[in-house]
Amino acid sequence: MMRQVHRAQQLLPGDYIRTGFERFNADGPREGEYYARIEHVEHIERPGFVISGDGFGLDRIVRRMVGVRIQGMPGPVLLRAGDHYAASAIDEERQRWDRLHPTWPEATPMFVGGKAATAPAWGRDEAPGPEAIRSSRGSKVGRRPMTFEKPASALCVGDYLQTQGCRFPAEDMGLDEGFWRVEWIAHIEGSALPGLLADPDWARGKVTLANVYGLSGVLVIPETTVRVLVVPNPERLRNELDGPWHEKPYFQFDGAIVPDNDDQQRKDAVLRPPAPENEADLYPSSFSNPSDRALFLNGVTGIRPVAVSRLPWPHRLSKCSHFQRVEAIEKTYPEDWYAGQVAHAELFTRLTQEDFAACPYHQGDWTAIAEAANELAAAELEGDPERAGAAYAMEHLEEADREWARALVHDPICWDDNHDSLTNGQHRTCALRAAGVPYLPVEGRYLPDTAMPDTVDARTHAQQTVGEYWRDVLTAVLGPTHPLVDAAHLLVRFPALRRLLSSARRPPSAKP
Repeated sequence: MMRQVHRAQQLLPGDYIRTGFERFNADGPREGEYYARIEHVEHIERPGFVISGDGFGLDRIVRRMVGVRIQGMPGPVLLRAGDHYAASAIDEERQRWDRLHPTWPEATPMFVGGKAATAPAWGRDEAPGPEAIRSSRGSKVGRRPMTFEKPASALCVGDYLQTQGCRFPAEDMGLDEGFWRVEWIAHIEGSALPGLLADPDWARGKVTLANVYGLSGVLVIPETTVRVLVVPNPERLRNELDGPWHEKPYFQFDGAIVPDNDDQQRKDAVLRPPAPENEADLYPSSFSNPSDRALFLNGVTGIRPVAVSRLPWPHRLSKCSHFQRVEAIEKTYPEDWYAGQVAHAELFTRLTQEDFAACPYHQGDWTAIAEAANELAAAELEGDPERAGAAYAMEHLEEADREWARALVHDPICWDDNHDSLTNGQHRTCALRAAGVPYLPVEGRYLPDTAMPDTVDARTHAQQTVGEYWRDVLTAVLGPTHPLVDAAHLLVRFPALRRLLSSARRPPSAKP
């Protein structure tokens, strides 16, 4: 979707501001789902309800806050300073419906010191509101995930709160559209309310302040009921835990109290209904490979020992002394991105000890380097200062080798389990393979408590990689039952035969 960028003080009623971001799901976003209509805007000059300091999200020049009421939201939003995205085009039928069905029909003042903004601010020439277009509808949704209501004051960090009550037409909304993860909460009540709200009675005794994933500001909710998902999409949850939006408060509010998380969880346990059986299975998976999904959901990120033979082959060692030989080999391969990696594996099978010695990356004692790096990584993970200090010293190594060993831990090779390429270590990995190193520390995502597989000799691994690649090529070109598929070893031994396949140029059906 095309979008515009406005500073907070340039926004006007009728604009469709972004209220969500990249909802992780198998079907992709619906047309216009991340945007909702602003119904009221007010500017608060030098607000007294926030504690001054290093901005706390305020405009540093004018010290102005902007409050907005957004259609479908359970309360107004105090926007952070800076740029905000607004939709440049929204479905015309939705715009008409939104104008006729406001969530906040009365334009009463929201915050102490707030003044309604109706005219364009400096720096904005265009009229408010997006262009009217005709949008396509998404696929139909069957049963939607179960939700329940609870008081706003019982919200917990981690709840998936409904922040968009409806997007016209309602039946076009995605499976869990409109629900977003709460990342921070605080409460303001009693004598502190008159300092925040123009009408303290609106709060019904307490307001809940919430940072919500995808919302660039603080949601201010009165003590009313809100709707929450019973079971969120587990893949979406993992994605948002790994990449939170804004877990710290945008502003320091006078009189705000962050509730004890354990107390909030106890309240929630009383109110939350039991989940239907297999409720999480209601959400379609974004993964076709079960092992990739398991790694995404249950993996952790850190340094762990990895068998060198599990690592992908380099994809472009342009600084290698033998790079021209790689390019020559690659020209005999189909036009496939993976061919570059296999060509590097094929070159590895051809290189002699003299060839390796000609490369500056192979000058170190990589067997000793890897042993020292593995010990340093293990010592630091264990958290024993004495062991870690001795491991870091590496007094038995030459100075250059000591630097290489420390770099393997503190500037590590990066690779996620099952991923098809690595970063920050192609030359080092080649040197480690040539030295016959079985294991090395690698940073990335992996499943804990998984048995470390046996390693395979590097030259054998290279030969397997090349042989399986050409077998896959023949399978793709001739079909899996063709007898010549078993002749893949001839393409490995006699590269000139590969010219017979040059007209096919079809990538292999699978990667080793």
